[in-house]
Amino acid sequence: MRVSSNQYHLTTIRNIQQSTAEYSKLSIQLATNQRIQKPSDDPLGAVMLLTLNSELTKLDQYKSNMNAVHFNLGQQETQLSSIVNTLYSIQEIVTTAADGAMGQAELEAFSQELSVLVPGIVDLLNAKDGNGNYYFSGSLTDVMPFERDALGVYQYNGDDRVRQIAVSDNSSVPGNIVGSALDPGVNFLNQMQTYLDLISTAPAGGVGDESRDMLGHISSFLATVSGEITRIGGTLASLDEMALGNDDIALFTETLRDDIKLVDYPEAYVKMNQAMASYESSLKVYSSVSRLTLFSYV
Repeated sequence: MRVSSNQYHLTTIRNIQQSTAEYSKLSIQLATNQRIQKPSDDPLGAVMLLTLNSELTKLDQYKSNMNAVHFNLGQQETQLSSIVNTLYSIQEIVTTAADGAMGQAELEAFSQELSVLVPGIVDLLNAKDGNGNYYFSGSLTDVMPFERDALGVYQYNGDDRVRQIAVSDNSSVPGNIVGSALDPGVNFLNQMQTYLDLISTAPAGGVGDESRDMLGHISSFLATVSGEITRIGGTLASLDEMALGNDDIALFTETLRDDIKLVDYPEAYVKMNQAMASYESSLKVYSSVSRLTLFSYV
């Protein structure tokens, strides 16, 4: 079979161009440490990279969500723990006031202490985060949750919406505690205010019965607040477990992604040297053959 000079030239030039293109591609891969420069380099690998990058982006968002929930619930837990401590102080005063032997001077002293402690609980229930958003007003974060109306009666101005925050593909956790769950119907605050108004008058007959009744309300409110603190603790613990699981998934995904996209340096160097050798060989042969003519054999 005879090969025409034109066909030989075209074939040799094509080999030189292919070697040059392969060398250039490998050089770029080594310089950027990216095996896939364009989808055509590895169509299946390119599709897998898109999928893996999307998964990692999603895991990053879940991690951000977890951190935000962890911080917000931690801050709410701090406010509720302060309420519990204040309630213990109030409980001690009311327990003492339940003794019918307490005189007007003692009741007036108790009234002065309670006039500081009770508003302190209201302030904690109306606490804000660093951005000025109220913790316990549900989704109405710009609305003060607990406030007295024109008649001096406490009202809850927030809503009952608990924000569910996604922390994995199939899981979400509550991101806030609503005030209506802490003091349903605002019963405790109004009962406490009524008791405070009573004791401030220091009635001669004492406040024994009213104090014993108030102790029941305090215990009930204390149990509710403590229950919410326990629930927050459970949520934070579950977040920590899910965070560890997500970190493991992220590490596996990153490793798989790197195996696909990063250059295998030893292999790339070998191929680049092979491409250079092929280029130099083709160029040398072509240069030699292209100078041959029939006169070379005369």
